[in-house]
Amino acid sequence: MKTRAEIAQWREHWFTTPLPFVTDGVVVRDDSEPAGKFWRPGQSEWAVAWKYPPVKQMTTVKGIRFATGRTGKISVVADLEPVLLDDKWVRHTNIGSVSRWHKWDIASGDSVAVSLAGQGIPRLDEVIWRVAKRDKPKPPARQSNAAVSCFYASHECEAQFLARLVWLSQKSVLGLSGLGEASWQQLHQAQRFEHLFSWLALAPDALSLTPGFSSRRASQLWHRFSFTRKLPFRQWLKALGLPLPASALQALPDQTWQELSARNETSWQQLPGVGAERARQLVSFIHHPQVSALAEWLSKQQVTGFTNKAL
Repeated sequence: MKTRAEIAQWREHWFTTPLPFVTDGVVVRDDSEPAGKFWRPGQSEWAVAWKYPPVKQMTTVKGIRFATGRTGKISVVADLEPVLLDDKWVRHTNIGSVSRWHKWDIASGDSVAVSLAGQGIPRLDEVIWRVAKRDKPKPPARQSNAAVSCFYASHECEAQFLARLVWLSQKSVLGLSGLGEASWQQLHQAQRFEHLFSWLALAPDALSLTPGFSSRRASQLWHRFSFTRKLPFRQWLKALGLPLPASALQALPDQTWQELSARNETSWQQLPGVGAERARQLVSFIHHPQVSALAEWLSKQQVTGFTNKAL
């Protein structure tokens, strides 16, 4: 191909003609290009890419619901009439924050256009038509101090408390593989956790009484829970939700809660990524009554870094 017209012709042909493989665009390259050591960002005049526009479908909003994360952040989800995009059925899409939802002004019955973003994630593109009757639910109230909220179970904290439990299962936190949202919900409903770490004190017999938990699974889970007591102190700080950047947590030399509690704002600012405001948040977090109570409870459970000797 030597001219722009030829390139445009072939591009249109490849876009509209069935091919024996999946493509998401066309890349046109010059027949000569500089050596790799001369490549610079934004200076690749020898190549140009054209991404195919995403496939869109129109559907209807069935309802609006809210999801609360472990830090108390509230996101809005639109449940949709199922629609097929490529080979994927889309039944809901994340709108984003409550303020973004208000900006979009989406209610049940509205017609919207959706497409698939990166990794096949459904994305809201536009509101095509709005119904006259604006039936919009009221968002849940956000906790005034989300960083230290919902460590203890309550009706108002149900969603955030469960999200905190699910966070514990991640490999980088306490590594409780096989415990997802449904399992944590079963355990919490059966055992009525008082706080975020109540599961640590459960006996095998109590675990086996949980609906859907066999004796074998209960025994395996008990051993897994017990093993977490010996995990590194840093992992328990992540489980507790210490608002410390990953780089600072990696550089943190402290090995006990006692050392952590002795830090003032100035000493926190010696760690990478910690400024004056973050240092203030850290001191406030560590000395918050609920956090202190949990640290004392973990001490009684002989958790690494929280033992009575450390406190």
